[in-house]
Amino acid sequence: MNRFSSLLSVIYARGKLLAAMNATFFGCVLIVVLVSEYLLQPLPYEGFRPPFPEIVSADLPLMFLSIFLCNLAVSAIVVVSVPGFVFFPLSTGFLLYRATIWGLLLHYQPNWVLLLALPTLVFEGEGYVFAAVGGSIVGISWLRPKWIFTNDMNSSRVAALRKALKEYSTVLFFVAVFLLVAAAIETLTLKMLVI
Repeated sequence: MNRFSSLLSVIYARGKLLAAMNATFFGCVLIVVLVSEYLLQPLPYEGFRPPFPEIVSADLPLMFLSIFLCNLAVSAIVVVSVPGFVFFPLSTGFLLYRATIWGLLLHYQPNWVLLLALPTLVFEGEGYVFAAVGGSIVGISWLRPKWIFTNDMNSSRVAALRKALKEYSTVLFFVAVFLLVAAAIETLTLKMLVI
């Protein structure tokens, strides 16, 4: 129970940053969908077909595991978090790039597919938001430690980086939980669409 309260204390301490990233990400998805309605021509609807039917018809645990690992390792850590380690605005930039792609993809889907995909989008999007927050925390810690650790004004960059990496491990736990739930929902949704 003590470990869980320490996990939540890190999230509580970064509540404003999480709220701003959530508003930025999901707001960008919504804006891209709305703008696309006016600027892009709709594609002729030929019925929904999964992009890779042979993968969907494969073993469910294998499909779940591959979705989860790809989303966690590639999308969340490599694409969103790690660039923020080098320069913190890059995490937000890659998060917005992902939001733009999602908005364009959602624009071309019929409403019933959007409703089926919505739970996956919410959990997966939240995982990417947490990943961006973690990358930003680490990036800010070695560039401007006073921005992120205001209570510890005399902290050196190395000490701030160590503290931020510890926080990042906590944030990464939440990223994994959100992406695990998203992978389970996505696997079941794809299986329902193929049957």
